[in-house]
Amino acid sequence: MGEFHFLRPYWLLTVLPALVLCWRIFREQDRVDKWKQVVDPHLLEHLLVGERKRQRLRPINLLPILWLVSAVALAGPTWRREPSPFADDEAGLVVLLKVSGTMNATDVQPSRLERAKHKLRDLLELRAGVSTGLIVYSGSAHLVMPLTRDDRIISAMVNDLTPELMPVDGDALAQALGLAEDLLQKASVPGSVLVMADAVAPSQIQALSVAETKLPVQILALQSPSAPVDSGLQNAASALHAPIVRLTVDQTDVARVAQRARSEFRMAAAADGGEQWHDAGRALLPLIALCTLVWSRKGWVVR
Repeated sequence: MGEFHFLRPYWLLTVLPALVLCWRIFREQDRVDKWKQVVDPHLLEHLLVGERKRQRLRPINLLPILWLVSAVALAGPTWRREPSPFADDEAGLVVLLKVSGTMNATDVQPSRLERAKHKLRDLLELRAGVSTGLIVYSGSAHLVMPLTRDDRIISAMVNDLTPELMPVDGDALAQALGLAEDLLQKASVPGSVLVMADAVAPSQIQALSVAETKLPVQILALQSPSAPVDSGLQNAASALHAPIVRLTVDQTDVARVAQRARSEFRMAAAADGGEQWHDAGRALLPLIALCTLVWSRKGWVVR
């Protein structure tokens, strides 16, 4: 509560005219006060009408309370920050899919490449409606699909990807990462990168270290879950400060990837001021609505 403040504090000034108005209405409605000037108090008590005497809660009593609560709600009390509601819609994920000869290995059934395609489709389903781009690489890197919200296009294009389609066999992860940075920069969209690969060549480690990418990166290791992670992948993850996600038989791996992509983007957005203060005034709306319902009672009229 050390950061408690009001988003729109000037609305609190409306309390002042409300108090003056309520005071004037109270004076005009309190006819008993006029009789006090001509009738002794001990006699006036016995001359009051019973219903008038028993009425404890009147509209004039509830009006300032309702006005005060409404003013506080409109002023927007807040004490904590929250991500922008449009943060996830604006975030982009660029997938770097390795399509080299080593991806035809069958230690992961039916093959590393085919399993990668299945995982990519699962990831697209989890991120339905969020921008995703695709870059494939082997000995060279190529943009297959820029950022798009249409998952069907990416799924259709992934079907035909084979190592034979790549101009040069090998490993060009650093080049693919550079393409991803250019893609997000030209689209003016914040986001992160997912590398789907079975290994990283030693020649790429130094290039990745020099590149010093600022994008959040994570790696999905396309290897048998029972086998140790490739040393090249471990070195690449260290150079990129990227976590490694192991394959699973279910969607646990892609769910972890999707969750981390969201959290990484939110942390980056928070550092860039992409968060906003949570407006707690909305929580007072049920109380305001409840108070206004009292005016539906017979006889509750402020003249």
